[in-house]
Amino acid sequence: MILGRAQRARIQQIARGRSDEPLRLLEGAKAVRDALDAGVVKELWLRRDLEPELATDLRARALRGRVPVGEGDPGDFDRLGGTVSPQGVLALVADTATTLDAVLGAEGALLWLDGIQDPGNVGAVVRVAAAFDVAGLLVGHGSADPLGHKALRASAGLALTLPFARASAAEIAAACEARDRTVWALDVGGDDVFEVAAAPSGLVLALGAEGPGLSDSARAAAARRVGIPLAPSVESLNAAVAVGIAAAWLFRRTVR
Repeated sequence: MILGRAQRARIQQIARGRSDEPLRLLEGAKAVRDALDAGVVKELWLRRDLEPELATDLRARALRGRVPVGEGDPGDFDRLGGTVSPQGVLALVADTATTLDAVLGAEGALLWLDGIQDPGNVGAVVRVAAAFDVAGLLVGHGSADPLGHKALRASAGLALTLPFARASAAEIAAACEARDRTVWALDVGGDDVFEVAAAPSGLVLALGAEGPGLSDSARAAAARRVGIPLAPSVESLNAAVAVGIAAAWLFRRTVR
């Protein structure tokens, strides 16, 4: 396959979320390598002057997974990539979202993203979830798509391997109740999280956007509110920073 004008336009439409194809754009050698190993890559695109050893490795992984490989000129990758220094490795990957039942049926803690609109924050939350062995994500409507171009890049491709489901806040709340899952809200003014001796088994930790906070459905579903004690001069933390701190404490035993 050759990365010509038509293919560039197609990939740009996919990257912008304007395509009917159920695909997402992933870039970067490590993220694409991991996605190839996970079996979710549908197309691999490599720059013609890519380092031979890297190109050989990626082509071999693609061959094992029967993934078609295309190539293009450096300028094509400069235009398509979203980074300052494009690595010359792009992949089109499948939409890996699953159902609420599948995510809630997994053993372990879950994170509920309730209206987190910034894709960089969503990607960072995915990395936090992976770092602390969280079993999956519940992505409420109004949150950025974990497989959106910016979020996927911010997660270093980890959103492709972490189970997640998309649904409304009301649907997530009802599903948590039906599954008898305990929901806690990470919220400013909540109980000091560092005074929590242990998190309930299978806890669902809900976090909202820095400005509007949690939705009414998420607040109503929460059996407890926990927060991070802050200096008086600071009103709140970035959502990804806050959940990283809370997860390091609440889920610390799962990674020892």
